[in-house]
Amino acid sequence: MEWVLYVSVAIVALSFLLLVIYIAKTLVVLQETLRRLSEAIGHTDEQVQRLSGEIQQLLHTANGIVHDVQKKVEALTGVVEAVGETGDAVRTINRAIRQTATALLGATNVGKTKWRKWFHWANVFREGWEKWRRNHSAKEVVVNGKK
Repeated sequence: MEWVLYVSVAIVALSFLLLVIYIAKTLVVLQETLRRLSEAIGHTDEQVQRLSGEIQQLLHTANGIVHDVQKKVEALTGVVEAVGETGDAVRTINRAIRQTATALLGATNVGKTKWRKWFHWANVFREGWEKWRRNHSAKEVVVNGKK
């Protein structure tokens, strides 16, 4: 029966040895994983640092562009106002031209009316004159008997 005790101790020792080997392999794999993770973090840190510098440059450039655009917008504000005032001036001139044209047409119509009256009376006078002349010429022909 003693031999069962030795065999049991040998099995326990062998099991313990297998457990230690398995734990050792697990620790080696874990160590390799941690090493790779550390390298990846280091590489990521380098990339973040490089990107951080680039982002700062981009922000600086963007701020410069925004500042430049603000200056140009301020400069264009005066131009836009001038264009608006020019548009108002053109509208005012157009209104004045329309009013002048309307006044001239009204004056022309009044003048036309006066001229029409004059021509009407001139025609009336001419027609009267011609009737009188015809009547006077007809009396002369009858009186003299000759033409």
